[in-house]
Amino acid sequence: MTEIKIKEKAIAVDLETTGLDPFTDYIVSIAVSVEKGKGFNIVLPFYKNKAKAKEFLQPLLPILEDKIITKVFHNAKFDLKFFQKYGIEIKGEIIDTMILDYLLDPNRKTHGLKEISELHLHYHQISFEEMRKGRDITEVPKEELTKYACEDADLTLQLYYYLNQQLNQN
Repeated sequence: MTEIKIKEKAIAVDLETTGLDPFTDYIVSIAVSVEKGKGFNIVLPFYKNKAKAKEFLQPLLPILEDKIITKVFHNAKFDLKFFQKYGIEIKGEIIDTMILDYLLDPNRKTHGLKEISELHLHYHQISFEEMRKGRDITEVPKEELTKYACEDADLTLQLYYYLNQQLNQN
């Protein structure tokens, strides 16, 4: 596994899962970004075995459990529930870009990653459905899944810096 170097003490994390229910669904991949335009995606080869998946993720765990490194998510509640089911404890400050965007504009009805990436970063990303093309997520080629997942993590990191700047100006 490539060593992940964190300069800014913040890492964006995004999960791709088989569904929305952490009790019945599984983590398929974990994407991280520590620098604009860059991301890493870890595809879990045995995603249905939570113990083996956690063991496979051992090189990433010191970063996720580091109290000094800020963890940035979009809709953190979703990802954190899945991590909890795998016995992975996320430590340190947790920032949710969905909440930051809400704080910036509580009157806007949607705060989804795709919508606010387009609004704030002028970046249009394909939807989850377009990426899947009717396939089960486990059938999506790793290259396509990685491109999609890394974009999500990268955009989450970019939004973190942008939204922080906007909120600090107000």
